[in-house]
Amino acid sequence: LLEEMEIPKLPRRWGAAVRVFIQKYNLSYRLETPFKLRPLLPGAFAGLYADLLHLNRENVHLSELMENFEHSFAGFLLGRHAADIKNCIGTAAMYAEGVAGVTLGDGGTLGELCNRIQSWPHSAIRQSLSRLYGFCSDYPGIRHAGNPEGQLRDLEPRDAILVSVLLLAFSGY
Repeated sequence: LLEEMEIPKLPRRWGAAVRVFIQKYNLSYRLETPFKLRPLLPGAFAGLYADLLHLNRENVHLSELMENFEHSFAGFLLGRHAADIKNCIGTAAMYAEGVAGVTLGDGGTLGELCNRIQSWPHSAIRQSLSRLYGFCSDYPGIRHAGNPEGQLRDLEPRDAILVSVLLLAFSGY
């Protein structure tokens, strides 16, 4: 539409202004030529997170579990000690377990609950959550005393981020 106005620099200047706006407000889009807004991956995660926050507003228990997770995640980012990493993963697992319990209307472990969720597109996805929960339960000091024999290496900061993101993503089911 701007090109139809036949003002040579207007489309380029408008695009530059939109890019600045997107960056200034940290929007999850990229502006491509010719003037197409493309959503970025962080926007998808932000949408999932917004959905979870909405669910939390409706449930005090979930709100408390998310608050605990956010507090432990902030502590992990500041400290990055082994205990912070384990606490971060453990509270993310508790939150995912809480969401599954609310979704199904009852309690149980995340491993039990994921077997009863009916929205899986394939059994491999259900099994991957079950195995991820198994990691949280079996790795020493995350949810339980764990099994030191199964530990292949010490946890690293990237593990806390990856496992937390996976558990929050699975909460969408």
